[in-house]
Amino acid sequence: MFIGNVEVKGLARLAPMAGISNAAYRIVARECGSALTTSEEIDATGLTRKNSKTRYDIAKYLPEEKPIALQILGAETEYLVPGAQWLQDQGADIIDLNMGCPVPKITKTGRGSAMMKDVQKTAGILEAMRKVLTVPFTIKIRSGWDEKHLNAVEVAKIAEDVGVDAITVHPRTRSQQFTGLSKWEMIAQVVDVVNIPITGNGDVKSMSDARKMAAETGCESVMIGRAAMGNPWVFDESFEDLSPEGKYEYQTRVINRHIPLIMEHFPEKVGLIQMQRHLSWYAGGRDRVRSFRVELFGARSYEETRDVFDRYWASVDPAVSVQPNMAIV
Repeated sequence: MFIGNVEVKGLARLAPMAGISNAAYRIVARECGSALTTSEEIDATGLTRKNSKTRYDIAKYLPEEKPIALQILGAETEYLVPGAQWLQDQGADIIDLNMGCPVPKITKTGRGSAMMKDVQKTAGILEAMRKVLTVPFTIKIRSGWDEKHLNAVEVAKIAEDVGVDAITVHPRTRSQQFTGLSKWEMIAQVVDVVNIPITGNGDVKSMSDARKMAAETGCESVMIGRAAMGNPWVFDESFEDLSPEGKYEYQTRVINRHIPLIMEHFPEKVGLIQMQRHLSWYAGGRDRVRSFRVELFGARSYEETRDVFDRYWASVDPAVSVQPNMAIV
């Protein structure tokens, strides 16, 4: 699949998730087989006002990640246009506009999935952004605001008309947030009315699910989000063919790759939270995980956190294969 002039190699790719899809985790996901990855949402206001955390922490990516899509979040042209230009100038291969986030603190300011409520205003924003961007421009949307306002098809047609290069569809409404089942038929409806690539997202927990979504909807690629938390090997089809001991060895290699990346790319105050969060997810579904997590989140340094995890990980039975903790996916 091509998004503009950028080739996306592979069917499934890591979805953008706030606080999760940072450079360290994106690299791990790519090395496990994820196709093109997208940054977590980057606030347009912070970019335009030259907020250093927004510009140099959240928007940070590494050379080995390219091609990279950087996702921008906002609701006003005065911030989105210069913000997108800045990301483009930093080397983004694709600019993606977040029109799908359902979190109330985002939507109450008109951002995220709230952009689907005022279609005329959103059309003007998309057109303004398209005029200044020379790299491919994409959007990520939901089915609509609620069950009474299912307008993904309308929004997709408008986006194509103004020159958007590709669209990701998460077929839940804003009011659903992440509850209930996603309605894949909405993805198929969008595929039927536009001639640009569509990526599907929602209730995909394996590569088998990804292939099923593509077959049922006609989408050209699939994003995996929450099911990749603590489970980056979801992108590697060969993982499921391994023995329980083989899976344990694979997971150990990935975890040992991820931890140094966190330490390298975050100051310890932030990195410690990242490390503990991801190690907690990596342990999901195994024995004694509750007591392990209590000790893990009580650690106060990288060294102590690593020691807690290493002792726990060495104690688990490699011969017992576990599924990711589906309570978090």
